[in-house]
Amino acid sequence: MENRNGLVVAAEASLSAANAEVDTALALLDRTTPAAGERKPEQKITLGAGTGYQEKGLVSALREREIAPHVSQYVKGNLGRNSLTEAERRDERCAISQRKRKLIERVFGWSKLDCPLRQVKLRGLKRVDWFYRLTIAAYNLVRMGGLIPIQVAAS
Repeated sequence: MENRNGLVVAAEASLSAANAEVDTALALLDRTTPAAGERKPEQKITLGAGTGYQEKGLVSALREREIAPHVSQYVKGNLGRNSLTEAERRDERCAISQRKRKLIERVFGWSKLDCPLRQVKLRGLKRVDWFYRLTIAAYNLVRMGGLIPIQVAAS
């Protein structure tokens, strides 16, 4: 999801496995973002994520791709589990990413409340993935309708 307008850039359903979310997140990043050598120097990419993504494997993979990891930190009792460096924690863009992180929850809420993603009737990962992507495309269309200013003709 991009932060400016709250539009979903890429979506994919995955199996419910231990590292499935992390692996899917990296695959989506590889498909949607240019490689570090292909980007302009001023083009900085960040990834905001919840505490569940605070894994050394994901954070190091983001660093290899030159993507700033803006992953929320563990509470005081689990500080030893934080994978971010002090500079990454102090980055001013990290606070913005963490504030904007709630936008993705709106997408999930909309898709489960107003659309049939609450209880999917399809079986098989391929079909569920197709249906999920269709729902996300519908969300983007609804969201874009709210972004386009309405011009009223003067009479």
